[in-house]
Amino acid sequence: MLLLLAELQAHGAARDEVKSLLEKLVVSTQEEPGNIFYALHQQQAQPDIFMVYELYRDQAACDTHLQSAPLKAALQRMETLLAQPPKITFGNMVAHTSWPAA
Repeated sequence: MLLLLAELQAHGAARDEVKSLLEKLVVSTQEEPGNIFYALHQQQAQPDIFMVYELYRDQAACDTHLQSAPLKAALQRMETLLAQPPKITFGNMVAHTSWPAA
């Protein structure tokens, strides 16, 4: 499995719009066949920072997501809403506990 971690920092006034765009990506991404898990988090201490935790079956599934129309549209819209470009980190799974129930 492939992990993609994304950290996005909204300009303060744009926080709610960025949150809404990211919530919509949760919905569209769950329909992608290679997506295993996709979760959006908002930092407690700095609520302008959002973290997206994504698991994909493999690199090809992740690449498909990165080229998807919903993601491209959201990133284009967020260009002026973010304080800086998203920070993206990739990782290969080494070990895990059992998956939590929804």
